[in-house]
Amino acid sequence: MKTMKALQLISPRKTVLAEVPRPEAPTDGLLLRTRCVSICSTDISFYEGHLFPSDYPVILGHEYLGEVVEIGAAFSNPDIKVGDRVVYWGQTDFGGFAEYRSVRPIFSGEVKEDVFWADRNFSDDLRAAAVKVPAELDDLQASFIEPVTGALRSILANPPKIGDRVLIMGTGPIGIIAGSVIKRLLAPNAVVSVDANPERNKHAEQHFSQRAYLPQELIDEVEENTFDYVFDALPTVKVDDEEKDPRRVAMRRLKPKGTYVLYGASQEMQKFDTWLMLAKGINITASPFDVTAFPMHKSANVIQAAMQMLLSGIVDGKKLLSTVHHFDDYDGLVDIFESYRSTTDLKTIVDFRKAA
Repeated sequence: MKTMKALQLISPRKTVLAEVPRPEAPTDGLLLRTRCVSICSTDISFYEGHLFPSDYPVILGHEYLGEVVEIGAAFSNPDIKVGDRVVYWGQTDFGGFAEYRSVRPIFSGEVKEDVFWADRNFSDDLRAAAVKVPAELDDLQASFIEPVTGALRSILANPPKIGDRVLIMGTGPIGIIAGSVIKRLLAPNAVVSVDANPERNKHAEQHFSQRAYLPQELIDEVEENTFDYVFDALPTVKVDDEEKDPRRVAMRRLKPKGTYVLYGASQEMQKFDTWLMLAKGINITASPFDVTAFPMHKSANVIQAAMQMLLSGIVDGKKLLSTVHHFDDYDGLVDIFESYRSTTDLKTIVDFRKAA
């Protein structure tokens, strides 16, 4: 039996570097050798226990770039060959922090599905939206196609109106991607942001933000009923003073009938002000994971567009990259997981190219 190395999460905040069976190419899919995987806040939420899998152990990592090494006998896309680089987007899929992974891809223009009922109350697809990476996009930037896809799905399904005043909550990578796309493509009146991390606020102003507020500055300096549109890319939030909970603060500064787009997920209850929702008629919305509402073949079109965002510079992949960490340094990788919430970095990429 062929094996591979993989980073397994065996319980919250406990990982092991394990030797596990190497997957085979699905009959209608691909076997990929991992090249690069960028760390996502969702990985950290699983690591910290704010999100949790159905069963442990689980291999984290889903912002993935791999090289095709085997093609299944029934795979039918003639454009994909051994040696091609592929990025995929799956609903809640993981398995990236391993030397190999298999995928059953759907490319833009294809309409396929293999739907199943997931155990977290939605319908998922065993296939994943995918795109072939062209030579002009290097490995490190290609690792960002997946997070750009996630943000772009949310924005395209719930766009601001022309001339809206926009608030981006959270200036981590997703917030920066969302702010960049909105500012450069969707003709807002203004785009500002808020984050508790001053260094990330500096990043936001370099990428898109006309003003990056600290939470108290937003409270002190911005009047209520200022914004038309809020994009919430915050992680799990805990504050001592509920009146200063950033989500409640944002709702107070949102105009009546304004749009509040929820991006991040947590299985811990977060505070939303139902009085403000009702009093203002706030439109709380999100781009659904459920594939009966947002089929995977539509996400395949989005991932194609997401790649163009990076190729064109609408999203600046080079400025998103902060750190490259080699997979064979396991202790250093665990340290990155532990310190993620306090880092001033944007994207950290785990590089498998020397370890493969």
